[in-house]
Amino acid sequence: MSKKKDKRKETLLAETVEMQKKQAMNLVAQSTVNQQLLEEVIGIKEEMDRNVKKTNQKLTDIELLVEEVNKKVHIDDGEASKIKSVVFSKAGVFADMYFNEQKTHPSDNLFALKKGQFIRLMYSRLKKAFNVTKYTNIKHVDAKNAVKFLENLSYDDFTKFEIRETPKQKELIALENGLKEIG
Repeated sequence: MSKKKDKRKETLLAETVEMQKKQAMNLVAQSTVNQQLLEEVIGIKEEMDRNVKKTNQKLTDIELLVEEVNKKVHIDDGEASKIKSVVFSKAGVFADMYFNEQKTHPSDNLFALKKGQFIRLMYSRLKKAFNVTKYTNIKHVDAKNAVKFLENLSYDDFTKFEIRETPKQKELIALENGLKEIG
């Protein structure tokens, strides 16, 4: 019986060794697959890092382009209308202030001429402040600043010379007084 037991032990030992050999081979195969997966993941991560870098560069380029475009785009119709509205509104107020200062009550025509003078003065100041030849050439990015500039403009900002009676205004006053000068 001992031979039988020994044979059985030997068989069991051989089977155990064979099983452990298969397990070791499976572990080696699994390790090889894991190594390949790891290398593939590392490759994907490196590719993603390159793509992120390229994307960030493209985003920076796009931001620079948008900034350049914003510097070149002029005000739109809505912004121009807002500027015009502020100019016309303040010009009327300034004309009222002028005639109150003069202690006179102008005719509608004289008031319109004085208001027009203030309109021209305000547009002139605006164009000079934003370095443009036409107020519609003000950059879109400066539109809000242009409106604020006009809103902050006051009657006292104009010199006496700028708001003096123009020859046309003098002519109208003379006509209205029946004293039209010849010549």
